[in-house]
Amino acid sequence: MANHSNTVMHSDTLTEYVLVNYRWVFVVFFLLPCTVLGKMWAVFEKNSWSRRRRSTGLDHEKKVEDIQCEVRHKNLHAPGRVMCTARPSWRSMTIAEMTYKKRMFNINVYLDEMISIDSHNRTVRVEPSITVGQLIPILIQSGWTVPVALELEDLTIGGLVMGIGLESSSFKFGLFYKTCTRYELVTADGDLITCSESENPDVFRCIPFSYGTLGFLTAVDIRIIPAKKYVRLQYQPIRSLEKIQSRLIAETLDVENNDFIELLMFSKNEGVLMTGQMTDGDQNTKNVNRIGRFYKPWFFKHVELLLLSQKHTEEYIPLKDYYFRHNNSLFWEVQDIIPFGNHPVFRYLLGWIMPAKVALLKLTQTDTIKKLYDKHHFIDDFILPISNLKESVEKFHEHLNIYPIWVCPTVLNPGHGLVHSHAPVDKMYIDIGLYGEPKVPNFNSSIAKNLELFVLKLKGFKMMYVGTYLNEYEFKKMFNHCLYQSIRTQLNCKHNFPEVYDKVNKKVRR
Repeated sequence: MANHSNTVMHSDTLTEYVLVNYRWVFVVFFLLPCTVLGKMWAVFEKNSWSRRRRSTGLDHEKKVEDIQCEVRHKNLHAPGRVMCTARPSWRSMTIAEMTYKKRMFNINVYLDEMISIDSHNRTVRVEPSITVGQLIPILIQSGWTVPVALELEDLTIGGLVMGIGLESSSFKFGLFYKTCTRYELVTADGDLITCSESENPDVFRCIPFSYGTLGFLTAVDIRIIPAKKYVRLQYQPIRSLEKIQSRLIAETLDVENNDFIELLMFSKNEGVLMTGQMTDGDQNTKNVNRIGRFYKPWFFKHVELLLLSQKHTEEYIPLKDYYFRHNNSLFWEVQDIIPFGNHPVFRYLLGWIMPAKVALLKLTQTDTIKKLYDKHHFIDDFILPISNLKESVEKFHEHLNIYPIWVCPTVLNPGHGLVHSHAPVDKMYIDIGLYGEPKVPNFNSSIAKNLELFVLKLKGFKMMYVGTYLNEYEFKKMFNHCLYQSIRTQLNCKHNFPEVYDKVNKKVRR
């Protein structure tokens, strides 16, 4: 019996070793070819958009009417059963499986096109499932861009509104939802309403971070600004946590000269602070780094070399390339899947395929791989007051020791929404992104729960794309539910849509 037990343990250990260290074989020889097919389909969709654009408005109305019909059908034949979208969880960017979908009434919400650009009012109207990678190139070709453009191409506009989206311009413009001017929503009764600062303003304030628990988002109006050709990016290597914090705070105050601010930390006391300005350059512009080309080094590796050289450097990056600078390596997640992915030979031969689609990674992920991923991997984003940067980095170093760390400053506004500043006036926060394999002994989920409580104590927030270990009481301390609960009553959500916590706790996201 003991020999059998030892054999099983040895077999499990061998399986774990192979899956952790050689999953790249499956990714390179199966998922990357599948990704090629996905890219071909994306090109086809992009080319066909121009042929559909004249009828998109009418098509949108028809699709919304179909959603309304489904909701009313559900209310007639399955009253009291809560609803969610039918979009399978493997298609989302989160690594978590959304098990709650199995017990809820699924409504087909397939809305993934751009509706119109209003140059006069400087807005673009889109459907919520359009991705950043689809929208940004269209806008840039038209001479426009959005104030907060997320860096991963597969992120959807609806996800950035219903969850939390921020980028290196957020220190100036705030979270992504602050650039949205109007939402269109199908309610629990099947009615279609619009909301803005002047129309249904309380609903407008509650939609961000509501995770589809107030209704089905069907359209978003986003503010647009003129696009320029380049981002002039300046790199400042710094070797002191105290200096990093003070310098970051100083740069966020310089809104006249900075359009973008981002910090990558490669150890507890070493980082590179990047500040950028949108510019058209001139005929003498030199040192252009087209980092979007597939054979270029991963951006974070490029930044790390600048840290090692300790040189303050300046270069020009094409605007679209800058926006998607972390896309090919999914920040630095790909290095854990394909350790040799940044090698010049791999980049030149197969870099044009990268990255493998997250959806395919999830679709082919077995329970064993999922358990190993939970055991060996950590991914989360925490939003904290900027004055707590030093304290937070020291805490995360002690309990995770994951590097690089992504740090992105953002303005949070006071108000009644779920995510808001705790200060009476606008206050600067930072998003701290932690993605990778913890280098601490005995890492487990209790550490993750302790970190969430640490963030709560500092009056910060966490993103919920991977779920939360907080209980419902702790969750409601972190996110202000007062107005949210009032709007749920107003929109008849109680027996028709789950609450946010019911969609983000770890029991239903795993």
